[in-house]
Amino acid sequence: MAMITSILDTDLYKLTMQAAVLKHYPNCHVAYRFTNRGGTLFSSSTFTAIEAAVSHLSTIALTSTERSWLEKRCPFFSPSYLDYLEAFRFHPDEQVSIEFVKKNTDSDGVEWGSLEIEIKGNWAETIPYEVPIMAIISEAYFVTDCTQWDYVGQLALAKEKGKTLFGAGCVVSEFGTRRRRSYLSQDLVMQGLLSANEEYGKGEGRGKLAGTSNIHFAQKYDVAAIGTIAHGMACYFGSSCKLTDSGDLLAEWIMGIAAMHGYVGSNGLAMDLWESAYPSGALSIALTDTFTTAPFFDDFLSNPERARRWKGLRQDSGDPVKFIKLAKEAFLQVGANPKEKVIVFSDGLDIPKCVELQKKCVEAGVGCSFGVGTTFTNDYKIVFNPDKANLTGAGEVPRSGEPSKALNMVRPPPPGSHLPLTHLPSSFL
Repeated sequence: MAMITSILDTDLYKLTMQAAVLKHYPNCHVAYRFTNRGGTLFSSSTFTAIEAAVSHLSTIALTSTERSWLEKRCPFFSPSYLDYLEAFRFHPDEQVSIEFVKKNTDSDGVEWGSLEIEIKGNWAETIPYEVPIMAIISEAYFVTDCTQWDYVGQLALAKEKGKTLFGAGCVVSEFGTRRRRSYLSQDLVMQGLLSANEEYGKGEGRGKLAGTSNIHFAQKYDVAAIGTIAHGMACYFGSSCKLTDSGDLLAEWIMGIAAMHGYVGSNGLAMDLWESAYPSGALSIALTDTFTTAPFFDDFLSNPERARRWKGLRQDSGDPVKFIKLAKEAFLQVGANPKEKVIVFSDGLDIPKCVELQKKCVEAGVGCSFGVGTTFTNDYKIVFNPDKANLTGAGEVPRSGEPSKALNMVRPPPPGSHLPLTHLPSSFL
């Protein structure tokens, strides 16, 4: 399998959150735990490949060319943060624990088991691990264990999806790093979408490719890097952070702030601290579902001036059609023009769903865009005689066959869960 070779082969939100953590919580310590929600078993060979790829992260660092690109295309990063990132190194031998828990041995003598992965350390130093480790696990599994698939038609498939989306007026960002089938799969998607954007992303009423969440591919193809805040959870410990009786707090940007400062008004405080880290407003898309939408909108409406400064809202769970109405009403209540704001949809999107939501937003008079992940980078059919020599994605779009499903590796606890924090499951995003 391909090793991760660039520190920018991750999603933008991991770096924006790292910079915000450095500014506001530089001494916080955390622990992340991998949760395999789908119950997939991995072979011992896949485990070995994952170990090697995670260990390899220690060899990557920000290059001068990458820094120059960030300075040009991501001006919201301060010089001091880029200095930090340039000096930053992963230390997986010290910070990451990976264990293989054997469950059975098949008739060929292959051992199968589950993975237990934990990451501990300073919050700023460990926050970048999530996305590359997720990508590593997915690629290792599909290269080693689940191999009945190939890249035939992937280029045409991505272009076809782009044609449909852009023709329907959808403004789309590629969000598929964490669950990509491989590095190459994401690269082929970017190539196909860029081709579609060139051919179908121009003209009245047309949509376009806004960019990608993956900074490396944004640099490679010189498009916008997209992303702001995410749910990414952590368990806090240490003298600088408030503790529960057990010594852990499940948290993230909003959850962490709520845990350390109290839940009342936590969404508003998170927005204030985010604005302090990024005063230009370039990253002002608010996440709305950390503790369900009701408390978020309470905080959002409590400060109309602040609400008007934010570009829009991200819908990542619940009923997206109902959310359109909620968001429009909120924009109107704070004195904002809904047509000048944006709802970023990112919850389990496929192509028909994007097209439907685009129509609903046009009818409602609200701006929108779409962050599409697994539907782009892990949409494959089972192939019993795969053409492993085809690494270009050339060929016709496969129309028949059973889906070769992506891993269901992680999921946050139900948004708005009111269980005590010590009862919530530890997980990545």
